[in-house]
Amino acid sequence: KENKMGMDVYGLNPKQNKPLREFPTYEKWNKIPYGKRDKIKWEKEQEQFYTEMQNYEDVNIGTYFRNNCWWWRPLWNYCYQIADDLISEELFESGHGNSGAGLDDKGAKLLGLRLIQHIREGKTIQYQASYQQYLDDLPDNDCFRCNNNNRGNNKKKECTNCNKTGKTTNFNKNYPFDIDNVKQFAEFCLQSGGFKIC
Repeated sequence: KENKMGMDVYGLNPKQNKPLREFPTYEKWNKIPYGKRDKIKWEKEQEQFYTEMQNYEDVNIGTYFRNNCWWWRPLWNYCYQIADDLISEELFESGHGNSGAGLDDKGAKLLGLRLIQHIREGKTIQYQASYQQYLDDLPDNDCFRCNNNNRGNNKKKECTNCNKTGKTTNFNKNYPFDIDNVKQFAEFCLQSGGFKIC
């Protein structure tokens, strides 16, 4: 379902707080596909391009939002939990992949407002606390490499995968949830003009 280690979420019609023309190097090279840039020898302007791109996205926050898959899954789960009237089951499922699923302008604004409302009412920080408690309470896994006996099939060496303990950290502990990430996504939603998850 997922073909890379992160989710790039693009605004469909983002609010322009600062126009593209004020970022001339980014504007210039953004028109040229990546594969063709190397043929034109753009190395001298590469650093300036990426600096301006970051600045452009920082000020025009509805343009782009990114999470790696570890952060995105709990965030998207939370969105669905509090807004299943906006996010269908089908959209929820496809939103965990890179298929381009998303919400239109109205849906994105409503989701952003819902997230902000839950933050202001203290519901998000409560969810964060209960989610963290859930992670903390997860038991360690038996080491898959040594089958919980520190040796496994290789009787000559001690297992380095589990540091000789026979246990490894529960895989689900790789998926964090944080209110600041929710705030950033909420602001993105409000200014995105709709979005697609790629």
